[in-house]
Amino acid sequence: MNKFFPMNNGGGMGGNGNWKKSLPNFLGEDFFSDFQNLIFDNNGPKLNIYENGNELLCIFALPGLKLEEVDIYAYEKTLEVRGTLHVDYNGFRLIQEEITQGQFKRTVELPYPVRDDKVDASYQRGVLIIHLHRLIRSTPVKKKVNIQNLDDE
Repeated sequence: MNKFFPMNNGGGMGGNGNWKKSLPNFLGEDFFSDFQNLIFDNNGPKLNIYENGNELLCIFALPGLKLEEVDIYAYEKTLEVRGTLHVDYNGFRLIQEEITQGQFKRTVELPYPVRDDKVDASYQRGVLIIHLHRLIRSTPVKKKVNIQNLDDE
């Protein structure tokens, strides 16, 4: 007898439903949670990044975002977005929840350093768009370091 797929009296898988209960044992306890991560991102809200020359567009799906409760930080090769999502309707009781609510934080490594003085953000119809510009550093300059002589003092 197979411990993962117990047979019923007739020797087949039968219609008693025991095979459904044994499926997690056969596939492993974490099998289905791996698929859940394909749908719900544990890193935070879903994101697309687009590039055009020296510019990036970071598009976040954030339904129910209140702009007074969101912070955006862009520094070096990092973009960080923190906030709170509110998807509730007064007078209605929540029956099924698939849209994430509450506090979130998403930190993203960007493909190159960005300027922190030239960041634009807009929000419309549940989508947060962050427009970033590549940090272009001038060519390195060789600078002589002066040495202070402490023996002369």
